[in-house]
Amino acid sequence: FVDNNLNLYVADNFNNRIQKFTSGQLNGTTVPTGTITLFHPTGIVLDFDGYLFIVDQSNARLIGSGPYGYRCIAACSGSYGSSSSQLYYPYSLSFDSYGNIFVSDLFNNRIQKFFLMTNGCNGTTTMSSVISMNSTQSAPLLTSTYETNSTTVSSATGLSYNRPTFSAYATWSANGVTVFDSGSGFVYGIFINTNNTFYISEWTQNMIQVWLENSTIPIRNISGGLSLPYTIFVTVNGDIYVDNGYSNSQVDKWTVNSTIGVSVMNVKAACWGLFVDIYNNIYCSQNAYNQVIIKSLNSNSNMWIVAAGADCSAPSTNTLNGPRGIYVDTDLSLYVADCGNDRIQLFLSTQLIGKTVATGTIALNCPSGVTLDANGYLFITDNSNQRIIGSGPNGYRCLVGCTQVIGSASNQLYYPTVMSFDTHGNMFIADDYNHRVQKFYLTTNIYSTTINQPNFCPSTTWYINATTFANSSTAGTYVYGIFVSINNTVYVANQQTNTILVWYEGSINPDKIISGSLSTPYTLFATPLGDIYVDNGVNNHRIDKFSFNSNISTSVMSVPNLCAGIFVDISNTLYCSAYTSHQIVKKWLNDSVLTSTIVAGNGTTGSTATTLNTPIGIFVDAQVNLYVADCLNNRIQMFPLGQLTGITLAGASVPGTIILNQPNGITLDSNGYLFIADTA
Repeated sequence: FVDNNLNLYVADNFNNRIQKFTSGQLNGTTVPTGTITLFHPTGIVLDFDGYLFIVDQSNARLIGSGPYGYRCIAACSGSYGSSSSQLYYPYSLSFDSYGNIFVSDLFNNRIQKFFLMTNGCNGTTTMSSVISMNSTQSAPLLTSTYETNSTTVSSATGLSYNRPTFSAYATWSANGVTVFDSGSGFVYGIFINTNNTFYISEWTQNMIQVWLENSTIPIRNISGGLSLPYTIFVTVNGDIYVDNGYSNSQVDKWTVNSTIGVSVMNVKAACWGLFVDIYNNIYCSQNAYNQVIIKSLNSNSNMWIVAAGADCSAPSTNTLNGPRGIYVDTDLSLYVADCGNDRIQLFLSTQLIGKTVATGTIALNCPSGVTLDANGYLFITDNSNQRIIGSGPNGYRCLVGCTQVIGSASNQLYYPTVMSFDTHGNMFIADDYNHRVQKFYLTTNIYSTTINQPNFCPSTTWYINATTFANSSTAGTYVYGIFVSINNTVYVANQQTNTILVWYEGSINPDKIISGSLSTPYTLFATPLGDIYVDNGVNNHRIDKFSFNSNISTSVMSVPNLCAGIFVDISNTLYCSAYTSHQIVKKWLNDSVLTSTIVAGNGTTGSTATTLNTPIGIFVDAQVNLYVADCLNNRIQMFPLGQLTGITLAGASVPGTIILNQPNGITLDSNGYLFIADTA
């Protein structure tokens, strides 16, 4: 087998070993197989993660490796034979796209197919000892099998739920859409699988509903024998695990199309969080007993052991206080929304001592849900702050419900409990006290940029003679603000009429004229979603927003004076080039605060690396570096993310660049090359 790095793996048959020859090398190294002894291996294949699968011919078995070492995965009886569970001098193996194994069973004169049962646990799970239900502390379960990766989209990670990949500055719509309204019933638990099938726990109605994506009626109602079911979890094969602990002291399993649930775990109280890990262990968050408990679903016993919490609520590294939502990653690390202690606790695999996940300047108030994206960043349902918090490479920030005010408006939440992602990265939130489920659309992953950045060849030229697109009779005199959106809609700020003119692609005359309480608007910016941000700073000291297809504006940012340049970056942050204050200010558009913060310039005229002199045009790239046309300093300044000290890229007698004279405008193409309006 030769991997993508051109490393050669050889089944060295008579030496009873697997040899690896790195690219270009004639000296091999023996791949260690731990406690597994090979006997005449004949076949070798690697999976996506580089784990080895070996045909151990004279032992008549298949061997596989994983993060926990090597083990037998098929024909493990230790003897050859012709039954369906045996092999007789197998020779080679191969995977299909679903992860099923095909084996040439040489002396049985057949090809055998071993189906992948699930990308979770296919074998047995053991405990160090059997512990009674009243146990307060023990080691977590040890497993003898591991997850196998498949190449299909729905099960590539072997998970039943979605872990999307987001950009560093992903944002969601500020206003949610109600996708489920229970009327008077409370909604605590939701779950969305990799087919975007939607499971809802109406706990006060003693019912679980199942909805297909975009359906208008549920395809299934589950209600038999349930008593205030708080939470649910659905596995890859469609089994639904339901909390039934409030009165019945158990967790039930409902298989696909079954009409009755079967108890799989005895509990002492309601499970405010349920989770099934990749080894088929089920976890229950016992809110009333300050513990998270665990048992193997491969065991017929209903007994459990403690995974976290010491049966008391005093804040410590090994205690919990009213735990709610839980999440177990593929490394078996357990994340707990420790509501009463206002924190998220992380318990590494097999550890009973937890570590508080730092949330920076974000203070939590009874977090009730926690989930992770594909990069391991946390998303937290901050229950009593009525909001959703998300993390990324730049720390934590509020994503939804950022006013922190209880309400039923589309941008508000009322004691949200848990959230879940669909395959598109949209966010679904159980808005418990509003009796609904809200969907917040992912916005910034729809477009990779907020502005046109073509890819030009090095020798690209333009015609030297221009055609007039709009003259003074239409656009007014002294036109400062023009913007062309990514769908080629043209926007112009007309200072004489205090209006915004809009031309759709191909139009000769304006298709729309937007008027509002504007006063001498200098410039504007339109987002990919069609929202227009307009300078209104000359007399009103603010930037106004016209939502898509709206003639009514709202104030979104206070500014010290007119904005000679406006920009909205990929993180949904709004920038203003405060012309007469010699500074650039910004604010994040996902909160309701109008005040801005300074990101460049100190408010006084200067030509140093930290000062500006009459800044006009601005541009923010995908790495959130800020470019400023520093007009009266005759230069272009670049401020890296988080830095107040600028770097001169052009002008101001910088060697190797052009001499500029009062530059007003700046933009970048897709390769990062600068285009400058050298005004004077």
